[in-house]
Amino acid sequence: MGAQEKTEEEAAPPAGKKQKTSKEIYFSVLPDRYEPLIEEVEEEREETPEERRKRKEEEKKRKKRKYKKYRKNVGKALRFSWRCLMAGLQNMASTYSTPLSAMATVVTEVNRGTGSKA
Repeated sequence: MGAQEKTEEEAAPPAGKKQKTSKEIYFSVLPDRYEPLIEEVEEEREETPEERRKRKEEEKKRKKRKYKKYRKNVGKALRFSWRCLMAGLQNMASTYSTPLSAMATVVTEVNRGTGSKA
């Protein structure tokens, strides 16, 4: 058994070291008259100042509409969470302000009231 363990250890590299491997590298030959395609720069050069101004205004309008939508949704979320917080605080305050003798009757009436709504 001892001989088999040694051969397995020699075959597998130690955990800390990696085996050396070769990498495949691909070369390509470019033509003598190679010109990179730069379409965006050419479009900007052909654009007149008036067209550029219109494009920027459209982008501003689009951003403004998007932010308006976000503000509206965030406002709704904040109003709803504020209402929930206030309802919870009022419920907690009414619970602590009532005397213990009246507490049993209030709790049973509240449970009956919620059951009849469903």
